[in-house]
Amino acid sequence: MEENAVSKLPPRLQEEFFKLAEEAAAKAAEHIRRERERLNNLRRMLRFRRIPRHGDVKKLRVGVVDGSLSPELAERLGYRMGIYTASYMVFEDGRIISDKDRDSMVAGYLMGPQTGSSLHTKKILSLLRTLTERKMAKKCIKEYDVDLMIIDGSFYGFRTRCSEVKRKDLTCFEGVEGFRTGLDLIEEVYEISRELAENGKTIGVVKRLRTQAIDGWLLSRRWRTEDMIGKNDKAILRAVLRPGEYFDYRDLLGEWSYLHYTGLVTWIKEIRRKFRKISGEEKLKVAFEHVNRKLGVQIGTDLCPDRREIGEDEWRKCRDEKVKDITGMRRVYAKLAPYAQPICVEFSEAVDLELVLAYLKQSVNEATGLPFPLDLIDANIGVDRGIAREFAEEVEARLLLEERLEAEEVRGEFTSLNPQKEE
Repeated sequence: MEENAVSKLPPRLQEEFFKLAEEAAAKAAEHIRRERERLNNLRRMLRFRRIPRHGDVKKLRVGVVDGSLSPELAERLGYRMGIYTASYMVFEDGRIISDKDRDSMVAGYLMGPQTGSSLHTKKILSLLRTLTERKMAKKCIKEYDVDLMIIDGSFYGFRTRCSEVKRKDLTCFEGVEGFRTGLDLIEEVYEISRELAENGKTIGVVKRLRTQAIDGWLLSRRWRTEDMIGKNDKAILRAVLRPGEYFDYRDLLGEWSYLHYTGLVTWIKEIRRKFRKISGEEKLKVAFEHVNRKLGVQIGTDLCPDRREIGEDEWRKCRDEKVKDITGMRRVYAKLAPYAQPICVEFSEAVDLELVLAYLKQSVNEATGLPFPLDLIDANIGVDRGIAREFAEEVEARLLLEERLEAEEVRGEFTSLNPQKEE
């Protein structure tokens, strides 16, 4: 049996550990008790709908796609390496019908120089994984004529930190053939994601969420930060949604998106400085104008070519198109199982929301609150933390068999950065 981390500590620190845990638990309990009343009051302010029934939706033909990448890169003196995988499954009447499809699983790698930031390499690897997932979703829709396609994550969630790699020269990397710069790769991922968003069949299930639109809405009523709950939307809705209900942002927020209301929380200090000379209803207008500008700068910086390259007018046009696409996506939260977190579903106006929610409710895994096809493919496609290291070792072993190379040359390139640890 594996020894736990606490038992490895000296006895005095073990005692201190348990005292600190008791102290933290007492403080957390008090916080939970205070929060309970505020959440009960909030529930009375929000609108919740019942998840509709839609016949026997299990007979739908449903595709699901997911991918994974090595949590750690293999760092060697000469190279930095990572691995990614992607797969799709197709279900009909609860059965997998894509079992014999040899093209339903793919893998790829990224190998580049061991220079610069490893975070940039990880971002490029992540973009390659996302691109492969989206291509497989598109292929699955075409070849299987699915009624519903489920992707793991937000359609445009990949945009975060794209600005850091869009000027990156990709010609010095192996595994990214066909892309000259980071921006080329980003634009390809964006275009195929937009196609999927607009086809009326694809939804994204978003698991990692940091939006605070509900707090933003509470803030916008009186501009007092103490009115906020202080949690992200998923945490709030986990506490107030009841099984069989769903929450639609549009019932609360109106014309502005959840990203705009989250922006109120993010940039409240800047917004307050603009309030000095205005009052009343004008505050809300000024606040959203400020947030919209900030979002535009963020999105344009991440996804558009540099202003100096295409000019101010073209850059603004690119920015406005991207902002419209991204903020135009809808999100709802649905509580599909009694003891699980609510699921966040992202989709475009072209999607039949009632059909989607009915299918998700009937196909839920009660343990996770997610549709069982997504759980199944997630378990099937995941990769171990050590996969990149083992890949690097396999490459090294094959190079040692290469007659035209000296063994010492190969070992020199593949020696770990830190000789005391495997990397």
